[in-house]
Amino acid sequence: MQEIRRDSGRCVTGIEDLDKILGGGIPVGNMVLVAGGCGTGKTTLAFEFLVRGALIGERGLFVTTVESPAKLLSNLPHFDFFDERMIDDGRIKILQLDELEEIASQTPEIDATEKGHRLVEAIKEIIEKDGIKRLVIDSFSSFLNDDEKMSARRQVLRKLSSILFEKRCTAMIISDEIDDCEGIIADGMILLSNFERRGDLLRIMQVIKMKGTDHSRSKYVIDLTDCGILATPLLRGGSS
Repeated sequence: MQEIRRDSGRCVTGIEDLDKILGGGIPVGNMVLVAGGCGTGKTTLAFEFLVRGALIGERGLFVTTVESPAKLLSNLPHFDFFDERMIDDGRIKILQLDELEEIASQTPEIDATEKGHRLVEAIKEIIEKDGIKRLVIDSFSSFLNDDEKMSARRQVLRKLSSILFEKRCTAMIISDEIDDCEGIIADGMILLSNFERRGDLLRIMQVIKMKGTDHSRSKYVIDLTDCGILATPLLRGGSS
């Protein structure tokens, strides 16, 4: 197994090939948008990010807006390095959106903007209380009201980004598509897509931007395996 070493300025994802692409990992406190269509591996990538952190003592929070924790876990690959005791002992905390809303003391009469701010404050409370160092929100399009004005969405995103930077908590925010608002405010963007070649449907990963580090902008074929996500340059990856 790859040895994961701490870097005070970097959040080493523990996904070896991704860390190489990023020149050593994600700058600590960055908010990274992981965008892509169905079946591209977004949730798997983000969950491995949390598990790899748990292995070196970095607590993680996974906010799921779509699936129950049980269904989420059942749909993920059976990583050789994942132990469900990570969930039981709190190294990885999985919360559904409605549970987060309870913590945020939501009331029916508040508007979507206020709801977003309260949810972010609830996340801040958990980060401080549990010492969370890695955060995943899946998906952000369900976390905020898509019909809300762009200016209001920007306010909520900026607030979340500021809290993450202040608390030195690194986040992967999942989205089904690249939203201009999310893309502009996010410190980093990892684009996942499907690509058909010679009759095979390949999963493709490309780091579009990552503030605070030099990184490759090449496209990589990724494979979701029991030992984790593996990435190969597109020119060499996939079917021969």
